[in-house]
Amino acid sequence: MCAGISFHIDKINPEELDRFFLPAEYDSHRRGDRVEVFYWDRDPFLPIEEDDGVHLYPWGNREKDLKLPKTGWAKIESIQDGRWDYLAPKLVKIPSLSGYEKKHWFGTPAGIRGIKVRFHNLTRVYLVTQKADQEFFSKIGHDRMPIQF
Repeated sequence: MCAGISFHIDKINPEELDRFFLPAEYDSHRRGDRVEVFYWDRDPFLPIEEDDGVHLYPWGNREKDLKLPKTGWAKIESIQDGRWDYLAPKLVKIPSLSGYEKKHWFGTPAGIRGIKVRFHNLTRVYLVTQKADQEFFSKIGHDRMPIQF
């Protein structure tokens, strides 16, 4: 799986970061020229490459009353089976440098795949996962892994 990511801070407009981080949180998530974001954060988000630059969107759904899947991940199999069709998912690129799972960082230098969905006036992004290959499973210990570009 992928419970956290890191990405270059210079790709992000500082005003976008202010929408998700309190000032103290910003300092604790910054690592030099990188920012680290985790699904368990107070207000998790993911960066998405779009035609006019990189923008930040809320990561998945943890709100019990919101009628969106209650997760931060979308299995590629469920997307292919049409289970996300009612949300008109759009494949997007998450410009990550690395991913984090089970106390291990792993490289994602080309970025990872996500889906961006809209529900009424809300936009959310989910990481797309696939069954882990043997190398990922033996290093990270999870049976799902993000799909890299």
